[in-house]
Amino acid sequence: MRMKEDHMLNGQLKPGYNIQVGTANNFVIGYDVFPNPTDTRTFAPHLDNMMRRLGCKFKFAIADAGYGSEENYDYLEGKGITGIVKYTSYEKETKRSFKKKIFNAENWEYDAEQKAYTCPCGNPVPYKKTETKKNKSGYMQTYEVYQCDNCEGCPFRALCTKSEYGRMVQRNEHWLDQKSKVKKLLATDEYKKLMKERSTECETVFGQIKCNQKFRRLNLRGKEKVGTEWGLLMLGYNFKQIARLIKA
Repeated sequence: MRMKEDHMLNGQLKPGYNIQVGTANNFVIGYDVFPNPTDTRTFAPHLDNMMRRLGCKFKFAIADAGYGSEENYDYLEGKGITGIVKYTSYEKETKRSFKKKIFNAENWEYDAEQKAYTCPCGNPVPYKKTETKKNKSGYMQTYEVYQCDNCEGCPFRALCTKSEYGRMVQRNEHWLDQKSKVKKLLATDEYKKLMKERSTECETVFGQIKCNQKFRRLNLRGKEKVGTEWGLLMLGYNFKQIARLIKA
């Protein structure tokens, strides 16, 4: 994996694990060790493992934008869990500056009946075909492909696309619908509050372990041993939380 601590500044790969932690009421209630370099594909198995171990079903699942994906939103909906999870571009899309980017296809006028976009130059960008792709976890995604036939001689071409074939746009209706639901959900005061609580819940765990305890490198090797080592750290963290409550 590529680590944040990159002393050579060359993005070199190093052996490591992706550790996921679940918390509630400032206590660690579960953790898992994964070989995945990104968080997206750890979300569903981590939640499944915690619900299985605890023998319960979660009402809410709160996570940062690194977990927001079409696949994970479908997973949450299928489990009947309210997902308070941003997607990667959420913050950008909620800013006024995003709407001013005229060459971003998400800001283009779209005609559902004609199945065509209208580009900043006023040219139609019609539907061409539908593609289905399978990601590494086997999840199927469906895209509609749109392409402009009038890019030749367009004064905006250099700003709009570098493709010699003209501007092409991919539209995923299911993903757009999911993002719309997420925006509405996160706009409510109740879920804004829960999202803020997440940062103090989860980030505190890693802040305590990595900064206060100076634990920045695993001592053992192998998933099982790493799980044991991290589990002992989490037990220690929870004991500290109990001690704080007793003192209070």
